[in-house]
Amino acid sequence: KCRFLTFGYLSQFLPWVLIGRVVFIYHYFPSVPFVALMIGYCMKRIVEIRPKWKNAMFAYAAFAVVLFIMFYPVLTGIPVRGDYVEKYLRWFSSWVLTL
Repeated sequence: KCRFLTFGYLSQFLPWVLIGRVVFIYHYFPSVPFVALMIGYCMKRIVEIRPKWKNAMFAYAAFAVVLFIMFYPVLTGIPVRGDYVEKYLRWFSSWVLTL
């Protein structure tokens, strides 16, 4: 299982490593399902080895879902109020989040 996921990820990612021109985020998108499956597999293995960490794995997954929902407008270009962006999404001053 782990080898298949690693091979799938690297087969999508490695061709872009040696590119000398500008690469955009959508070039990485085919790798994302493999990363998600690898994270899930790692979480499963951690719970198998340390069953007491099960609640921590649920907390991590819930936190990831909350962050996805928070940043969904930025990811999709949905217009939101400027104070929402400034108060909740701009964690660093160097982040460019277009309103």
